[in-house]
Amino acid sequence: MKISKRQEKTLSQAIQHWEDEQTISEETAEQLRNSYEVVGFDWKLIAVYSFWIAITCFIISIGVLLADDYLMELLAKLIDTPASVLAVISAMLAAGVFWLGQKRRTTHPDKHISNEAIYFFGVLFTAVSVGFMKETALFARWDDPPFLLLLTVVYGILAIRLPSTLVWIFSLFGFAWWGLEQTHLWESASGHFFGLNQPLRLVVAGIIVLLAGRALARTERYQPLADPTRFIGYFYLLFALWLVSIVGNYGDGAAWSKVSQLSLIHWAILSGVVCLILIYHGIQHEDKIARSFGITFLLINLYTRYFEYFWDAMHKTLFFAILALSFWLIGTKAEKLWQVSHNKS
Repeated sequence: MKISKRQEKTLSQAIQHWEDEQTISEETAEQLRNSYEVVGFDWKLIAVYSFWIAITCFIISIGVLLADDYLMELLAKLIDTPASVLAVISAMLAAGVFWLGQKRRTTHPDKHISNEAIYFFGVLFTAVSVGFMKETALFARWDDPPFLLLLTVVYGILAIRLPSTLVWIFSLFGFAWWGLEQTHLWESASGHFFGLNQPLRLVVAGIIVLLAGRALARTERYQPLADPTRFIGYFYLLFALWLVSIVGNYGDGAAWSKVSQLSLIHWAILSGVVCLILIYHGIQHEDKIARSFGITFLLINLYTRYFEYFWDAMHKTLFFAILALSFWLIGTKAEKLWQVSHNKS
């Protein structure tokens, strides 16, 4: 078995602990140590990052294409084919890619990363098909939300049927995009919908996605989709709260520019409290996703508050010294709690 250096360290400590506690014999411990091989370089991680970078670039290209009606019309003219025909051709290409990806998964089940990456081209052709559908005479006067909802539903069904984590993530992206676009059409002149501006609506979307993640975790069939759903849900929630801590609940840029950032400090406190709750929850329940998001966005919030409140008023050395002291105190307290729990065990 091939493992990384980090995994080897954990495994070696576990074997040594079992041997010291006489849970296993010296011969068994030696057999366990000889049963794995340390890999010097994590090529799997490089493969994952490479595929995600490639997919990100494609996402940017899709967004530019779908958002630019001129490009869609120009592409239709260059191909000199009716948009309805192009929509059908793109849909057939998408179906072919999904079929190819499913077949490749059967013949090469070990190539999980590249198999998932192939599905992205199916996602791409599906989006292009819907984009061309929007340009047909039948749907030309329709707004964007119905097409975003269609993409969300199609991606969701495909993700469950295949199943595919990547396609499911795009379904979650589509859900949030559809929600923001749909409520934008319904919002008042002040930029609010039920008293919420766009960032706060994204907070609601994040909560809905997190609840969906909990529901998926309770069903054995859809459990593999639970963690990706929670990941996207935490991202929506914390990113939106961070935006709210900057712009508040103002839907109009002119109105927001007239208020001081200090008047929005209650939103900043709320964002920080949510981060601390997630960190505590992550530590108590060994939830790496919640803990990582909590720590990351807590740091982002701290640096944001620094640039908002203290950039001109406080010397940089003093600010970072206070920040270092606060984290030192937190680390000291956490170490004591760890020692108590370790001694009990």
